[in-house]
Amino acid sequence: MNPLHDRNRPPPFVLPRALLMAFALALAVRLLQAQNDAQDARIQQYVQLLTPAMWHELNFLRQVCDLTPEQRPKVRAAGDAAVKEGAKAIMKPIRGGSQPTIGAQAIRDNLHDALKQILTSEQLERFDTEDAKRTESQKQATILGVVTLLDTFLFLSEEQREKIVANLDKNWQRDWEQWLMIHRYSGQYVPQLPDQHVVPLLNEEQKLVWSGLQKISTNAWHHNGQQQNEDAWWNWNPQKAKTAAAKANAKNAPGKAALLKAPKKDD
Repeated sequence: MNPLHDRNRPPPFVLPRALLMAFALALAVRLLQAQNDAQDARIQQYVQLLTPAMWHELNFLRQVCDLTPEQRPKVRAAGDAAVKEGAKAIMKPIRGGSQPTIGAQAIRDNLHDALKQILTSEQLERFDTEDAKRTESQKQATILGVVTLLDTFLFLSEEQREKIVANLDKNWQRDWEQWLMIHRYSGQYVPQLPDQHVVPLLNEEQKLVWSGLQKISTNAWHHNGQQQNEDAWWNWNPQKAKTAAAKANAKNAPGKAALLKAPKKDD
């Protein structure tokens, strides 16, 4: 090999280190943006699925609290924020629980926190009282519905039914709300009830039937019906309300000609 020839050969092209770092940083930013876009799309998808649950909460609030026109837009905004938090809660890596139940619970929790800053103390007290009644009614409906379903498979005695109801009531967990949706499966499955609340109360034949039942975690979305759009009521605008009131008053008021017209004198 000719040393002179080697000395005249141009050095290999090497990208500057700063340029390489800039390229790697740009690539990382693009990948992160793509991940964020995908996450935003998933959140929006869950927001659409959870919106009926949000309206369910807002309608309940509307029924139990006499909201002022000024409070309505604030509550509606709190509902929109709560449904987004519900969507984010679903995406967290939490073991157990169904997605619809987790999302609906997050909506209730976030909305309740927001209401503390919107409602008066009297309104908040009334809401908490009615919400507690609703929660207890839903709990009892869920337990009784599940025990009734078990009875169709296990032919429970009255004493067994009462004890299973008592066990579930005493050890109630919020995630069990999802059991209320088991009716959607037309009696083919039972929820994943903890064995310790049921099995010790069964006889040997019932235990054999229990072991063969198909137990599932329900994942049905709540309140999936169409929600009537009531933005006009929730998004109260004082200026629009004042304009509408002025138009109504002008329409109902007597005309200028009528005011100026002199009454006729009786002959």
